[in-house]
Amino acid sequence: MRYFLLLAALWLFSGVATAAPLPADTAVLRIDRLAATGGFLLQKGWRYHAGDDPAWARSDFDDRAWDTLNPTRPRRAQPRAVQTGISWLRLRLRLGDSLRGHDLLVNFGELGAIEVYLNGQLVQRQGIINAEPARVVPRGRFPQPGQVPAGGPAEQVLAVRYAPWQPPFLIGADRGPQLTAFLFSPQVFWQSQARERDNARVFLVLLGFSVMLALLHYAFYRYNPKQRANRFFARFALAAALASFGAYCRYTMAFDSLGPFLVVLAATNMLASMTGLWAVRALYDLFNVRPGRVYAGLWLWYGGVVLALLLAPFHPMPGYLWGAMSILFTAEELRLTVRAVRQRRRGAWIIAVGFAGGLLAALGYLGVRLLAAPLLVENLCIVAVFVLPALGISLFLAREFALDAGLLQVKLAEVERLSAQTIAQEQEKQALLAQQNETLETQVAQRTGELQHSLTDLRATQAQLIQKEKMASLGELTAGIAHEIQNPLNFVNNFSEVSTELVEELQEALAARDTAEAAELASDVAQNLGKITEHGKRAAAIVKGMLEHSRTSTGERAPTDLNQLCDEYLRLAYQGLRAKDKTFNAKLETDFAPGLPLVEAAGADLGRVLLNLFGNAFYAVQKRQQAGEADYGPTVRVSTKQVGNQVEIRVSDNGPGIPESVKAKIFQPFFTTKPTGEGTGLGLSLSHDIIAQGHGGTLTVASQEGKFTEFLISLPIN
Repeated sequence: MRYFLLLAALWLFSGVATAAPLPADTAVLRIDRLAATGGFLLQKGWRYHAGDDPAWARSDFDDRAWDTLNPTRPRRAQPRAVQTGISWLRLRLRLGDSLRGHDLLVNFGELGAIEVYLNGQLVQRQGIINAEPARVVPRGRFPQPGQVPAGGPAEQVLAVRYAPWQPPFLIGADRGPQLTAFLFSPQVFWQSQARERDNARVFLVLLGFSVMLALLHYAFYRYNPKQRANRFFARFALAAALASFGAYCRYTMAFDSLGPFLVVLAATNMLASMTGLWAVRALYDLFNVRPGRVYAGLWLWYGGVVLALLLAPFHPMPGYLWGAMSILFTAEELRLTVRAVRQRRRGAWIIAVGFAGGLLAALGYLGVRLLAAPLLVENLCIVAVFVLPALGISLFLAREFALDAGLLQVKLAEVERLSAQTIAQEQEKQALLAQQNETLETQVAQRTGELQHSLTDLRATQAQLIQKEKMASLGELTAGIAHEIQNPLNFVNNFSEVSTELVEELQEALAARDTAEAAELASDVAQNLGKITEHGKRAAAIVKGMLEHSRTSTGERAPTDLNQLCDEYLRLAYQGLRAKDKTFNAKLETDFAPGLPLVEAAGADLGRVLLNLFGNAFYAVQKRQQAGEADYGPTVRVSTKQVGNQVEIRVSDNGPGIPESVKAKIFQPFFTTKPTGEGTGLGLSLSHDIIAQGHGGTLTVASQEGKFTEFLISLPIN
C-alpha cells in the first residue's frame, strides 16, 4: 500500500483551480468572478480554424465563420485538422468590473507548443511550433503564465496559435485533453506553484532517510556477509533514494521540453516500483523463505508495468497495473510477516508493527486529503507511509545485528578465557619441556662423549683397515717385484757360475800355452760378463721403477703414460699371485691404443687402483679355475682407448661374475665378497675415491653372472 501512495503522491501534488459555471452565451464568454479556488477554466466559447495566418491574432479579426470547439475534450475526439497541423483557437471574453480592476494571469496546458496573444499582443510562448507534428518541441515544466493587466477593455480576445506533438512511441497520448486554459489571480497561481514545490520537499526527507538506510545496511552486510537480507534492504533503500531524488527533480526542475521530463517520470516510477521487489526479497532472507514462483511472478509483473510505463505513460492502463502490483507487493509482505509472527520468529513483531503503522499512515493520508488538512500533516503522513515499514525492517535487522554482536561478545569472552587457559597450559608445557630439554641435553652430552669415543675408535680401526689394505697391496706388489727380479738374478747367477768354470779352463789353457783355446775361452767369458751386465741392469731398472711407484703419494699430478702403467701393473699383479700359487697360470691380453695422449695423474695412486683391479680379476679367474670347470681358460684383459676428451681403461676377466644384488654395493666401504680374512672391503672403495675425487673421473662396473666382469675407468684429458 505504501508504494501505491508513494507514487500517487507524484501525480496528486497539483494546485489547479476549479472552473466557475459558464455563461449561456457562447459567442462572448462572460466572467464575473473566479471560483473559490482562485481560478477559472476557460472551457467554452472557443472557435478554431486550421492553418496559419498571423492576422488571426488581431482582436478585430472576424472569426464568426470559424467552427466552435471545446479544447478540454480528449484529443482523439477533436477534429482531425486540430490533431495534425498548426491551427488557431480564439476566445472572446468579457471580465466583470470586479475582475477588470485586478491583474490576472492566463496559463495553458497542452501536449504540444503554443503562442498566446491577448488583444493582438503576444503574452505567452510554450515550446517550438512546427508545421510537422513530429518536429514540434512540446512545452516544459513551470512555464511562465501570460499577463492580463488590470484596466483593459471590457471585451478582450484570446488568440492561440497551436501545434500538437505526436510522439510515435507513446500509446494513450490522445486520451488527454487537447488544450486546457485557466484564468488565475496571481496570488493563487504563485501560491499553487509554491505549494507544489513545498510538497516536493517531502522527497528530500525520504532521500536523506533512504541514503542513511542504504549506507547503514550496506555496512552491516560488509561486516556480516552471511546476513544477505542487509544487502537486499540496502538495494531497497538505494532504489527509494533514487526514486525520491527523481520525484524531487520532477516537481522542482523547469524542464525545457517534455522529453526529459517524461524520462525522469518513467525512471522515478520504475525505481519506486523496484523498492517493493527488494523489500520482499529482504523479507525472504530474514524469515529464511526460499524465493519461488510468487517472487518470479512479481518480477514478471514488474517487467510488464515498466514496459507499459515506457510505451503508454498517458494511458490509464499502466496506472491500473501499477496499483495492482503495489497491492501484490503489500500482500506478499503481509503474508511473510504474519507467517513469521505465527511461527514466533524472533523479532518478527517489529516488522509487523512497522507495516501496521504504514497502513495507518496511509489511511491518515487519505483522511487529510479529504478534510483539506494543513500541508505539514499531509507531508508527515506521506513520510510515515514509507518510513514506518522501512524503519520496522531496519530495526529488525539492527536488532539481529545487535544480538549477533552480543553473541559474538560472549563467544569472544569464552575464547579469551580458553586462550588464557591455553596460555597457562602452554606455559606449563614450556616449563616441563625446558626441564626435559635440560635432562635431554645432559643425556645428549653423555651420549655425545660416548659417540665421540666410539668415533675415535672407529677411525682408528678404519685407519688400521686401510693400512692393512695398503699392506696387502704392498705385499702383492712386493711378491710381484720379487718374482719379476728373480729372472734376471737367475741369469746373473747362471752366467757367473759358467764364467767361473771358463776362467778355470782359461787358466789351464794358458798353462798349456794353448793360445787359440785361451782366446776362445776369453771371448766366452767376455760374452758371459755382457749377459751378466744386461740382466743386472734389468734388475736395477725394475727396482728403480718399483721404488718410484712405492713412494708415498704427494697428490701431485704429472703427465702419465697409461699404456706403460697398465702393462707394468698387470704383470706385477700376475707375478704376485703366481708367487703365492706356483700352479696358477692365466692368459694375459692387452689392447693398448697407439698414440694415447698423456694424462695428468698421480702415478702412484693410479697404480694402486690398477693393482687392485688386476688383483681382483686374477682372484676371480683363479676361483673359477679351482671350481674344476671343464674347458675353462682363465683370461684377464686390459685395454685403453680415447673417447672424445676422455681416456678409457677397461679391465675385464672371464671369472664367475658379480650378482645383481651385490653390484649395487660393490663400491661401499667394508663390503667384500671374499671369505673372512682374505679382504678388507676397502680396495674398491678407495679406488673409487681416487678416480672420482682425486682425478675427476668415473669408475663403473659391468658384469654378467657366470660370464664376465668389467671395470671401466674414465679419466679426463687436461
